[in-house]
This record gives sequence, C-alpha cells and structure tokens, in this order.
Amino acid sequence: MAMMLFFFSGPVWADSVDAVAVTVEQVKHENRSQPIRNSGRISHKNEMRLSFKTSGLIELISVEEGDEVIAGQVLATLDLEEIDAQQKRAAASYKKAAADLERFSKLHNDALVSLQVLQNAESANDSAAAELQIANFNKKLSVIRAPAGGRILKRYVESNELIQSGQPVFLLASSKQGSVVRVGLIDQDIVKVAVGDPANISLDAYPGRKFTGTVSEVALSTDSKAGTFEVEILINDQGYTLRSGLIARVEIMPESGDMQYYIPIESIFKADNGRATIFVYDESSSTANEVNVEIVEFLLAEAVVRGSLKISDKVIKLGAPYLTDGSSISVVDGS
Repeated sequence: MAMMLFFFSGPVWADSVDAVAVTVEQVKHENRSQPIRNSGRISHKNEMRLSFKTSGLIELISVEEGDEVIAGQVLATLDLEEIDAQQKRAAASYKKAAADLERFSKLHNDALVSLQVLQNAESANDSAAAELQIANFNKKLSVIRAPAGGRILKRYVESNELIQSGQPVFLLASSKQGSVVRVGLIDQDIVKVAVGDPANISLDAYPGRKFTGTVSEVALSTDSKAGTFEVEILINDQGYTLRSGLIARVEIMPESGDMQYYIPIESIFKADNGRATIFVYDESSSTANEVNVEIVEFLLAEAVVRGSLKISDKVIKLGAPYLTDGSSISVVDGS
C-alpha cells in the first residue's frame, strides 16, 4: 500500500490507526527572571519645596528658574521691618522680666516678698525668654537659604508679593542624589522586584540612547488612587541632562525569579482565556496525552505555563493539530 509522509505539517496516512508523525521537545523547568515593563516620569531624587515660616511682603528674590545654587546661598528674603520690630519688643520684654526676677530674688532672700511673688517673676521670665526665642526663629526663617546644592526647578512668586506662611516659593532639586523614575506596578509584579535590581531605561528625548538604573525604593503599600505600588529607579544619567517630567520607559530585570515551565509556542494547540491544551509524549505507549495548562506569559519563541507537568516530560512541538488524547504517534527528528 502506498504511503505519503508529511513531516511537521500533517499526519502519516496509511489507514485510520497509523501513527501521526510529530516532533517533541523537552519541557524546561527553570528559574528565569522575566523583565517587568512600565513607564513613568523623570524627577530628581530629592525635590524640596522651599517657603517662609512667616507671612509678609517679599523684599528680594535673587534666583531664577534653572539657576544652579550652592548650599547656604540666600534665595529670597521678606521685608524685615515688622519682624525686626517684633524681635526688639520680645528682647525688651525679656530684659525687663530678667531684671524683675533678679530684683524679686534678692527681696525674697531678705524675706521682703513671698515665695509666690518670686515664682510669678520666674514664670514671667521664662515666658519672655520663649517669646524672644520665637521672634529670633521667625526672623531666621524669613530668609530662604538653599539647604543643599542643586537647581531651581520652579519659582512660584515674584518680588513685592504678599505671601502666606508655608506658601511655596521655590522647588529645588538637589544635585547630590541624582535623577529617578517612578513607576507603578501591580501586585503580581511588585512581589518580584527588590531594591538593587537592575533596570534599562529609554527616553524619547534621547532616541537610540540606552540608560541603566537600579531599583532604589520599593513601596510597601499601594497608592490609594491608582491602586499600584510605586517603585523608584535611580538612573545613571551618563552626563546627560535629565529634566523633570521627561517620559521614561523602564524594563526592570528582577534578580530573583520563579521556577516555571517553558514550552515551545508551537506546542500550544488551543488557547482561550489564559488556558491552553498541549500534548505530552508518553514514551512507554508511543501515544500523546492531552494536558491542560495555564499560560503565564508568551515570550519570543516560548510560552511560560503552569500545570501538571513534570521535569521529565516531553511536549509535542509539531503535529499537535492532528492529535487527540491517546493518539498514536511516531517521533521524528525535527532538526
């Protein structure tokens, strides 16, 4: 009887019970790190909103947006006329309270005033000292100095504006800690990421240029609005200017992965809703056994799956569409 063989694309026809020609491949059970991809915005690691502690009229602003500043540099000052007056009044009150305390202490030692009078003088002295301390502190914080070297990203006000206590005046990016990109990850991804994991970063602003980074922070709780976990990646800027707000695409490479099963994509016979049918080669009976698996992820030439597979299993790579559970098969060399 004539026989036609169609290797890799069809069955071997002889009669209804002839074996189907297939190729097989060993299941891979490996611990691989799959990249986690997301996007976010560039920002500086340490961005500080600077403001005055007291309200008042702005007398001087000495820097513009984009200016480089050094630690301790004066950036802005309030009109100090009212603040100086408050300080002088507090100093005068303290001087009087201190003199009263000294006088009443001597009178008490001579038994000329009661203990209560002395205690009242002590309380008045303490109160005046606290008021003077507050006045000195307010004057000190009526001048904004750069807490660290860096760059002025934003200036929110102008000279001669009346400003309230705590109202932002500048946004300062510290140059000490570099730039970062922050991305939000879902719960399935966040458990795979750890501080120190490497990352690859690409920016539309620098097409073709690849930047590297390292995971520097991993959130322990979700963002209440987005429902994702924030991950911060510290970027090696390679000397390029990375402005806050640039869009970055990030590929995190977790150093720790899960033991997973990897099979050829060709072995997926039917796939629906994250489930798939594959066939496993039973060497003892030369038959194909149908196995249902869960698809974790599709890679370039492989599928990551979960299911009742064993390390020793071999899956049908070519020929699966012609099989049913228990079909007789003939293994051929697919190289």
